[in-house]
Amino acid sequence: MSKEFDAEAFLDATAAAMNLSIDPAWRPAVLDNLVRSRQIAQAVLNFPLPDEVEPASVFKP
Repeated sequence: MSKEFDAEAFLDATAAAMNLSIDPAWRPAVLDNLVRSRQIAQAVLNFPLPDEVEPASVFKP
């Protein structure tokens, strides 16, 4: 169930939701950053962890 990441659609939707305008001169750089960030996140999510691994503890002040 792998869907292709549409960085342009994601940028447009996110910018609209945040009421954020992206300068057209910066749009290619922002799109490149989104694609690279997605690749890094995918590598982390694909890293196999054994079932015995405990999640990080929760800080409670």
